[in-house]
Amino acid sequence: MLIAVLVLSAVLLAAAYRFYGAFLERRCRVEPGRETPACEINDGVDYVPTRASVLFGHHFSSIAGAGPIVGPIIAASVFGWAPTWIWIIIGCIFVGGVHDFGSTLMSLRYGGRSITATCRNLIGETTGKLFLIFVLMALVYVIVVFLDLTVAGFVNQPAVATSSGWFIVVALLFGLVARKSGLSYKILIPVFVILTYLGLWVGIEFPAEGVSKNMWLCAIFIYCYCAAILPVSVLMQPRDFLSATFLYAIMALGVMGLFVHGGGFEIPIYTSFHPSDWSYMVPFLFITVACGACSGFHSIVSSGTTSKQIQTESDVKKVSYGAMLVEGLLAVFALACIGVSGGMDGGPVAAFARGSAVFFGALGVPESVGLTFATLAVSTFLLTTLDTTTRLTRFLVEELFDWRGQSSRFLGTFIVLLLPAIAAFGTYTAPDGTVMPVWKAIWPLFGATNQLLAALALITFVVFLKHRRIAFAFALIPASVMVVMPIMALIMMVFQHGVLSMLGGIALAMVLLGVYVTVMSLKFVMAPPAIEIAESA
Repeated sequence: MLIAVLVLSAVLLAAAYRFYGAFLERRCRVEPGRETPACEINDGVDYVPTRASVLFGHHFSSIAGAGPIVGPIIAASVFGWAPTWIWIIIGCIFVGGVHDFGSTLMSLRYGGRSITATCRNLIGETTGKLFLIFVLMALVYVIVVFLDLTVAGFVNQPAVATSSGWFIVVALLFGLVARKSGLSYKILIPVFVILTYLGLWVGIEFPAEGVSKNMWLCAIFIYCYCAAILPVSVLMQPRDFLSATFLYAIMALGVMGLFVHGGGFEIPIYTSFHPSDWSYMVPFLFITVACGACSGFHSIVSSGTTSKQIQTESDVKKVSYGAMLVEGLLAVFALACIGVSGGMDGGPVAAFARGSAVFFGALGVPESVGLTFATLAVSTFLLTTLDTTTRLTRFLVEELFDWRGQSSRFLGTFIVLLLPAIAAFGTYTAPDGTVMPVWKAIWPLFGATNQLLAALALITFVVFLKHRRIAFAFALIPASVMVVMPIMALIMMVFQHGVLSMLGGIALAMVLLGVYVTVMSLKFVMAPPAIEIAESA
C-alpha cells in the first residue's frame, strides 16, 4: 500500500507539472522574452538574476520548512491518512500550485514588489495597507515560532547545532568560490555537497553541549541579522541550494528504502469526521495540512525573494509551480513515515525521523545515523525559513514606509528583529495560571491565519486576471475554498474561546479583515471590464 500510494502520487504530480503547468503558462500569458525585475534592476543585493536550478533550491528551502512534514502527520493522526492524502494531491496541484504561480507572476509584473503592493495597486490603498499590516504581523509571528523551535532543537540535540554551524560556513565558502573562481557548477556542486554532508559526522563527534537557551537565542538573532543584510549570492542562494539537497537525499533514500521495506500504513485510513471537540474535518483538515497543499506564507516568499531573482518568466513554472509539487511529494513521504513510525510519540518531527530511519534501515543505514540525519534536515529547514522570513519582513517594512537604501537595509532589519526578540524572551500567563512562551499562547491561530493569507493572495490573483481580461475560474474556485475554510475555522475559535479572550479577540479581528478584503475584491471581480492597469517596474 505504501508503494502504491507513493507511485500514484508521483505520477499525478508529474502529469500536473507537464499539463496543468503548461495550461497556467498559456492562460496567464507568460512572456519568456519580457524583462524581469532581476535583470532590469540587478542591484547585486536583493535583485540578482539567478539560474532556475539554483533559484529552485532557494525557493524550495524557503517555502518548505517543517510545514509539509508537521501538518500532514498531524492531520493523518487525527483524521486518517486517506483524506489527508487526497487533499495533499488536489490541493498542491489546483490550489497551492496556482497560488504560488500567481503570486510570483504578479510580483514580476509589478517590479518584484510584494503581494501586498499588488493588492494596493489593484484593489485600493486602504485594503492594501490593511493586508500589509496583517502580513507583517504574521511574519513576525513566524520569526518568533521558528526561532523558539530552532533553539529548542539546538539545546536538545547539540549535534544538530554543530552541524548547522558547519553548514553555514560551507555555504559561505560555496558562495565565495562560485563568485570568484569561475568554475563550473558541475564541478562545485559535488564538492560542496560532500562537504555539507561531512557536517553530519562533525556534529556527532563534536556536539555543541553546555550552551544555554538564551545564548542560542542571541547567536541566532545575530545570524538572522547578518543573513538578511548580506547580498543573496553571498549566503542565501548557496545555503538554500545546499539545504535543499538534504530533503532531496531524504526523499531519494527514503523512497528506495520504502520499496525495499514495503508494507502498509499502521495508522487508520479514516478515523472520524469529528474526532474530538472543535476538530471537524471541514475546515480543520485544510487548515492543518497547510504547506503540504497550500500555504499563504508561500505568497510572501514568491513575491519577496524569489521574484527578485527570476531571470525569465518561463522560470515561474519551473520554480514556483514545480517547487509546490515537490513539496506535495514530500508531504506524501511524510505520510509514509507516520505510517510506519508507530504513532506520534515525541511529536510530528520525531515521528518523521523515526519513519525515515525505518526506510533508511532497509538500505543498511544504522538507525542512529538515520535519526540524526532526518532531524538535522528538518532543523536546517527551520533555520532557512527563519532567516528568509527576516529578509521578507524587511522588504515589507520598506514598502510600508517607502523606505529604500542602505539605511533600510541595516536599520530596517534591526527593527524587524526587535519585536521577535522581545517576544522570544517573554512569557504569557494563561487564565488557568499556566505559564508558556508567547508564541505558544496564540499557536492555535497560526494555521487559520496562514490559510487566510493564502485566500487573500488568491483573491488578489483573481483581480489581477480580471484586469487583464483573462478567464479566471481556475483561480476563483481555489480562492473560494481558501476563503471559506480559514474564516469558518476562525469563527469556530471565536465561539470556542470567547470574544473577550486573547485568542477569541484576535480570531474575530482576522475574520473581519478577511471578510473586508474579500468583499472589496469581489467588487472589482463583479464590476464591468475596466481599462487595464499599467504594470510598473
